[in-house]
Amino acid sequence: MFERIYQGAVIEALKYSPLYEEGMSDDEILAAHGILSYSQTLEWKGAVEYCLINQNGIVSEEKIDTSANYYGTVLNAQTLEHARPILKNSVEKIIVIENKANYESMEYNPKILYIFCHGYFSPKEVRFLQMLMGTAPKEIQCYHWGDMDYGGIQIYIYNEKNIFPELIPWEMDVASYEEALKNGKGITLNSGKREKLEMLNAGKLEVPASQ
Repeated sequence: MFERIYQGAVIEALKYSPLYEEGMSDDEILAAHGILSYSQTLEWKGAVEYCLINQNGIVSEEKIDTSANYYGTVLNAQTLEHARPILKNSVEKIIVIENKANYESMEYNPKILYIFCHGYFSPKEVRFLQMLMGTAPKEIQCYHWGDMDYGGIQIYIYNEKNIFPELIPWEMDVASYEEALKNGKGITLNSGKREKLEMLNAGKLEVPASQ
């Protein structure tokens, strides 16, 4: 009933909210405002521990260690809401990956935390990751491997602003973009899209030159 009658109007109204970021999908707009957020999950491969808050609001002393999950860990929205994460000391690098196939191809490494970024992180994911970063050493390096398009760069900017300070683009330089074009995996930017990219305050990212 909601999707058929009201969802379109609600989404259009939410686009005027300060939580809206250009390029968000309909599901991401709703999730950012706490609607249908139970469909959201967070996936990672790496050495993270977390404790759960019980029904009495008390944090359990039992730590759940995900370093044994070589093929990845997935938390649903309810668990994210009641979990308190800790980054293990062995982790030296964090890599956020937007493409699912690229994420799945990464093999477990106790020194690297791979986080799957399905698009814009939901509020519960953001809160969980902010708490996780609060336990990370200041010198830890954080990288973002995303799509080299307007939406992908918006997501990179969002993640750097809200979760990972000093986030470093990975495989998102001009050379990588041109290599993708040569291999038939990229899309040439037209003048309009290039102008939109140039207007973004993307800091460490370069905009490919005209083809």
